[in-house]
Amino acid sequence: MKIDSYDNVIRWSYKLAKTWAQENLVPKGVNSSRKFDSYKRNREYLPKNFPRKPDEYFKKKNVWKGWPDFFGKLAKYNERSYLTYEEASLLCQRRGIKNSIEYRTWTNKPANLPARPDQFYKEEWQGWESFLGENYNLPDRKVSSKLKASDVRIIKHQLALGVPGAVLARSFGVSEMQISRIKKGENWAKV
Repeated sequence: MKIDSYDNVIRWSYKLAKTWAQENLVPKGVNSSRKFDSYKRNREYLPKNFPRKPDEYFKKKNVWKGWPDFFGKLAKYNERSYLTYEEASLLCQRRGIKNSIEYRTWTNKPANLPARPDQFYKEEWQGWESFLGENYNLPDRKVSSKLKASDVRIIKHQLALGVPGAVLARSFGVSEMQISRIKKGENWAKV
C-alpha cells in the first residue's frame, strides 16, 4: 500500500500503524513501549492521527498483539540476532566504551547488542575489564554524605526524645534505614 502523506490517514488499522512504526520508528531505535513513550515525550514526529497509545487503541479493537509484534521483533527474538561475544567486545572497544555504566547508558547502542552482556554471554563472560579491553576505566565516584555531623547530633537528640524515625528521615531527606542505623550506632557512631 502506497500512502502519499501519513498525516492524511484518519483511521489507522493495526497493520498500517505497525508498518509505519517498523519503517519509521525502528530504524531510529524506537523498538519498545518505553522508547516509544520517550519518543513522544520529546515531541518527535508522529503522523497527525497516529494512535498516541497504540496498545490501548488497538486493544479496544481486539487486534493488539503486543509491542514485540508491533515493532516486528518476534522473528528477531526467535533467531537471536545478537553479535557473538567477540564481535560485541570488539565493537564496544572500537566505540570507546569504558565501563558498564557507559554501556548501559549508551544512547544509540546497536540493536544487535544485548542489554546485559554479562547475562547474555554467561559462558564466555570474564568481567567488564576483559570485555572492554584497554578502554576499561571505572568512573570517579564522589562519595558525599547528605548528613553533616551537626545533623547527626540533632537526629540523635531527637531520637532520644522519642521523635519517630520516619519523621526525621523526611525532615533530613534520608531513608528510614539511615535513621535506624544511626540509632543503632552502625552509622555515625563517633558523633
